[in-house]
Amino acid sequence: MSWLVGEGSRNVTDTHDVPPQVRQNIQLATADDRWNRAYEKARRTRLQRVQASARVWLGVLTTLFGLLGSVVLFKGGDLVTGVTANGWFQAALILLVGLVFVSAILAMIAGGAATWGGLDDVAPSADVVKGMAVQSTVLSAKGQTDDKRPGRQQFFGFFLLFALESKADRKRLRAIPRPPGRAAAERGEAAWQIYKEGSLNSADRRRALLHASRNLGVVAASLIAVLAIVATIAGTVSPAPSEVIVVYHGRFSCVPAADSAKYTGVTQVVPVNSC
Repeated sequence: MSWLVGEGSRNVTDTHDVPPQVRQNIQLATADDRWNRAYEKARRTRLQRVQASARVWLGVLTTLFGLLGSVVLFKGGDLVTGVTANGWFQAALILLVGLVFVSAILAMIAGGAATWGGLDDVAPSADVVKGMAVQSTVLSAKGQTDDKRPGRQQFFGFFLLFALESKADRKRLRAIPRPPGRAAAERGEAAWQIYKEGSLNSADRRRALLHASRNLGVVAASLIAVLAIVATIAGTVSPAPSEVIVVYHGRFSCVPAADSAKYTGVTQVVPVNSC
């Protein structure tokens, strides 16, 4: 049959003698093969893509947090007292500022944790595998887990609450063993299988941390918007006095509120909206 092509041919579909149905089948098989290779590549590089995305997000987050911190550092209490004289409004503004900083810091911690990993050995050696098995046996006899750093599991579980994962996904993510390759090593799996399991498990955990960081960042941004709205309302309903009457040494002067600290022997300061 003249449409059969040998090994030296580059593209079977270029042969004019190939029947249309055969050409179509070859094209579909080629497309399926490309998608399969793309799928395998995406699986292999998933951890790197998650960490790269986390680094970009962390850079944006730290920049915004730095700007916010600079404003608070230079303005200080004037951010609150300079807006309103009402005590309740001032308390609300202070609370909102605190919530913004807490959510932003938590978002930075989760985002930083999402970039961790990838520095350990790709697969344990035979001696390490034996050591893992012995250590696991000893710890099991003591009723302990095989994780030397249980605090990390609580750390991950806390931030998992902000990842907005489903209940089933949260349960699955919490069940991922740490270190990821220990159970596989004890079963005698090949080094590449241990590496594959560790990479996929780490990608799942880093993705959850990245989602938690993004959600906390959205919360921080929303709180900043609420803070701006409350500050606007407070400044309109109960604005801070722009001027004060200062009584000192038997005399008095009406000056801007910021200049009242320049006087000595002050016996009374009366806030007024205008002199």
